[in-house]
Amino acid sequence: MESKLNHQAIDAYSKALAKQLCKSFFSNSTHISGKEILELSPNKQINLMVIKNLFRKWKKENAKLQSPYFDYHSDEVKKAMKDFMNTLSRHIYIKKEHFEPLLKESIKDSVLLAFSPYDFYSKEINQRDDSRLKLADLKDLKKYIKFNSFLLDGLIDHFISLKEKVVFNDQAFEMFNEVCNTTDEQPADIQPLLEEFSKTLPLSLADIYLEEEKEEGGMLNEKLQSKDKQTLADKLAQSGGKSIMKMLSLNQRFMFVNELFDGNQSQFLSALEYIDQMESFNEASSHIKNSLADKYNWDMETEEVEEFLELIEKRFG
Repeated sequence: MESKLNHQAIDAYSKALAKQLCKSFFSNSTHISGKEILELSPNKQINLMVIKNLFRKWKKENAKLQSPYFDYHSDEVKKAMKDFMNTLSRHIYIKKEHFEPLLKESIKDSVLLAFSPYDFYSKEINQRDDSRLKLADLKDLKKYIKFNSFLLDGLIDHFISLKEKVVFNDQAFEMFNEVCNTTDEQPADIQPLLEEFSKTLPLSLADIYLEEEKEEGGMLNEKLQSKDKQTLADKLAQSGGKSIMKMLSLNQRFMFVNELFDGNQSQFLSALEYIDQMESFNEASSHIKNSLADKYNWDMETEEVEEFLELIEKRFG
């Protein structure tokens, strides 16, 4: 279910935004505190992600302190360690050279969470050092998630319903896929998220998804530029505001992208936008059969294609 993300462009954007934010903040400071991290960017998700990644690295460092010569499981030692960590958490003090790489990593994670939540949560599941995922870890992660939290909520509920407190990564991934396949909720709308990230540094879909030459994209531009055609907004208003994206379940979105559009979410979104501004189901059906099916080598008898056509028919029904 991996979408074809433009990882190189996402990395470049994250690096540039981290550099810009650090340049602005550290021009007047030698270090940054926890409170200042939470106010660093107008995009609150980035700030929360920094704290999340900071504490994760901190836990790894703390694990290195443990020695085979001492009893780290005794109640007295655990209490002392907890007090120590609580004290440290109130005294975050990071210099620019250590903070900028952390910020860059957190921006990349925030972009994934916003525009490819499946990839973000898959990464969260698979990066556990002990190959196990704990319910407590998921509940802790929830504190740092500002949008697209419904997948995380679903996974937490799945753990609870199965009375699991810890599972191996492969089982956790199976559980996560089941959540994706059964949820009726939709990922957050893309445009408001783009605007949220662009408050400090402009971000576009081309910075997120791999761009390929699209026949329907060119045709769409011609139609939008034609003076005798209604705008997409006009047509959606006349159809009661329906759009294909709003009718999709998350499971359908993953299925269509990966089974029908070769894993390319950018092409999928462009195709839906093009179909949305058509006049009728007959016009849309003709385009699907004569253009999309040929371009992506679809077997028109498959369940995926039939379900896609049924969705388009509902759009114009």
